[in-house]
Amino acid sequence: MRKKFNKIKRNILICDLIFIGINILINFILYLMNVRFRLWVIILIILIFVIGFIVGIFQQIYLSSDNKKRTIILSLIGTIPIIIFILISLPIVGFIAVFSYKPEHVTMLDNKKYVAVVSSFLHVDVDYYDYYGFLLMGTEVKVHGDFGKGGFDPFVNPNAADGVEYTYYDNRGKIKSKRSETYIKDNDGQIIDKNNYNIDIDKTNKFDDSDNYLLSENEEVLYEKKFNKTILRFSKVDNVLGQNMLVHVLRSKDNGKNYYVVSDDVIQVSNEAKFDFLNENLGFAVNTGEIYLDNRKIGLYITNDSGKTFTSSNFKYTNETVDYISIESMPYYENNVLKIKCSVYQINSNKDGYENKDLIFISNDNGLNWNLESN
Repeated sequence: MRKKFNKIKRNILICDLIFIGINILINFILYLMNVRFRLWVIILIILIFVIGFIVGIFQQIYLSSDNKKRTIILSLIGTIPIIIFILISLPIVGFIAVFSYKPEHVTMLDNKKYVAVVSSFLHVDVDYYDYYGFLLMGTEVKVHGDFGKGGFDPFVNPNAADGVEYTYYDNRGKIKSKRSETYIKDNDGQIIDKNNYNIDIDKTNKFDDSDNYLLSENEEVLYEKKFNKTILRFSKVDNVLGQNMLVHVLRSKDNGKNYYVVSDDVIQVSNEAKFDFLNENLGFAVNTGEIYLDNRKIGLYITNDSGKTFTSSNFKYTNETVDYISIESMPYYENNVLKIKCSVYQINSNKDGYENKDLIFISNDNGLNWNLESN
C-alpha cells in the first residue's frame, strides 16, 4: 500500500488528476450549500491544474524514454510552438477577457459585508453576494445595484455614477424592497452627499412609470406658490436620519384640482429648510441656511425646470477666517438682477473681536453661480 502511495506521489499527472477531482467534489458540496469559491480561487485552481497537467505529461514522456537527454531536448523544442501559439493568442484572449471579466470587490452595504460582482459593458450592474471569508461567497444574488449607463467600475471610480437603484431579494429570490440613492456632487464632480429614497414596490407594480398622479392630501405641503392656474408645491416624501427629510415638487395646472409629481428624484434637506419659486421655472431650496466654503454640504439647491431637476448653487467667495456664510433671505430680483443676501461672522478690522458683515451676491445664470456684488 505504501509503495503504491509513493508511486502515486511521484507521478505528477496522477496527483494533478486527483487534485482536480477533489476540487470538483468540493465545489459540488459547496454548491449544495449555496456557496462557491471566489473568482481568484477558481483561477488559481485552474492554473495549478494546467501547469500540473503539462509538467505531468512531460514527466511521463521522460520516464518512458530510454534516451533521457534526447527527451529533454525534444521536450524543450516542443514547448517553442506552444509558447508561440500562446503569444499569438494573447490579443484575442485579452480582448475576450476584457468583455467577459467581472471584477469582484469586498464591500459594505447597509452595514453588511458582501462580495460585489461588477458587469460594466454598456450598462453598469452590480450583484451583491453573501461574503464567507476571503475564499468563499454565496451563489444567490442578495442585492442588485443598477448604476445606469456606462462602462465604469463604481468601486474603482465611485464618482462616475450619478446614483444607484438597489433591489433587495429574499431567500427565495423574490424582490422584497427597492431603494434609490442619488449622489450630490460638488463642482469638481466629487460626491459630497447622498439622498436615499425607498421605492414603493406595490405602487411600481400597479402603475406605469409615467403615471405620476398624486392626491393633494397624500403628502405634507411645505411650500406653495401660485402662478395663474399653475400651482407649484414643495412637499415632504419621508423623514430621514439626522433631522433631515426628503422632498420633491408637485405641480397643478388646473388651479389645484389635480397634482402631479414633477421631480425626477427627491432631494434631502434639513427639517428647517426654506423654499421659494420666483417664477414657474426658477425655484430654490435652502438646506440648512449655511453655505460651507469647502462644499462639504449643499447649502442652496437650484432648479430651472419647475423642480424636475435640482443642482447645487456655487458661491464664489474666499475668507480664510470662516468656514461658512449664512443665508439671510431667499433669492430675489432687484432691478431685474437676481440677488441673495448673506452674512458672515468674522474677525473685525481691529482684530480685537468679531462682527457680522452683510454680503450681497448676484447671479447672471439663474442662480447656478453667485458672485459677491461689488460696492
